[in-house]
Amino acid sequence: MKSFVYAACLVMLGYSAAAPAQDADDWTQWPMGQRFRISLGAYVPSLDTQVRVDRADGLAGTTINFEQNLGMRDTAILPTFNFGWRFARRHNFGVSYFELNRSGSEISQTEIRIGDKVFNVNLPVASFFDMKVLSTSYSYSVLFDAKKELALSFGLSLQELEFGLQGNPGGGQLVQEGDDLTAPLPTFGISGGYAFTDKWIFRGSVGLFAVELDWDDEDNLNGNILDFNLVLFYQPFKHYRFGLAYTDFDVDLDWTKRGKFTEINYDYKGPMFLFGATF
Repeated sequence: MKSFVYAACLVMLGYSAAAPAQDADDWTQWPMGQRFRISLGAYVPSLDTQVRVDRADGLAGTTINFEQNLGMRDTAILPTFNFGWRFARRHNFGVSYFELNRSGSEISQTEIRIGDKVFNVNLPVASFFDMKVLSTSYSYSVLFDAKKELALSFGLSLQELEFGLQGNPGGGQLVQEGDDLTAPLPTFGISGGYAFTDKWIFRGSVGLFAVELDWDDEDNLNGNILDFNLVLFYQPFKHYRFGLAYTDFDVDLDWTKRGKFTEINYDYKGPMFLFGATF
């Protein structure tokens, strides 16, 4: 995924360098009119992750909270990447990426049933939960002037998830169970911004997704996403800026694979610190 992000940036930058020079339009001099925007961030969310895996015959599994039940930390520092290209006055293309890899270990306080496996009470259980999220979007500005902007967007969020549990009851046979999912999910959103001055710019966005996909009787996917962002930028220099943001990324997914039902809910929310370049 990282190579895809880097390749996308190189393509956009190459296009810009190869394109014939254009006369500067007034809008390119506006506080929000930069053609290219790149930012690196440190996202510091509180984490809440729940999973349930039913047996193929329909017997319900245990709802597991990875932070409360399996010893995973409920905070993290996640590096993030964002790229934006305003290729025309009202048209924007964006790419964002982040990943989170976690593991934990805990003595189970209750019996845990996950899929076909059972982890008994007082059994040491090791766990992991890994995710990668690559999002692309196109937005059209229905309102855009020297001070403000309002845009509608649609895009694709590629969610790659993998989780698992492992235990060794009484020194006997190793017990392990888990699952993985890679799902490209369409998103729709609205965003806006306001330039208080040339140096202080406020932006906000909310993205929503809901889908129900049925491939056959044994394979289907249902889910929804809420992606909410508020950010205040301070740009003391012509091409460099700093940002303080609040982000809430809430995902609920239910899917059935080969007759086995899995439910994953995760809500990550908290501040993000940004450093970016515009040109």
